[in-house]
Amino acid sequence: NVNGTLTARVVVSQRVPQGMCLMYHAQEKIVNVPGAETSGMRGGIHNSVTRTVTKPTHMIGGYAQLAYGFNYYGTVGSNRDEFVILRKMNKVD
Repeated sequence: NVNGTLTARVVVSQRVPQGMCLMYHAQEKIVNVPGAETSGMRGGIHNSVTRTVTKPTHMIGGYAQLAYGFNYYGTVGSNRDEFVILRKMNKVD
């Protein structure tokens, strides 16, 4: 996606239709994060997998109705179309 690469464990299930990828966003990965083979970097948290669109007026401070916040402008994260490329890691770093 537009945020780069993400390393995660994958479980294949017959309940998920072919061509669909389902990822739960909950905990932050701060310990024992494997390095991504494509970027050579570690990191990426579960809470920022999809892109966030910000509106400039939401960055104005001091006004509650104009306070900055993710996903205020545009659709929520579950309604976005993202492309996912899954690769099996050759070596877990």
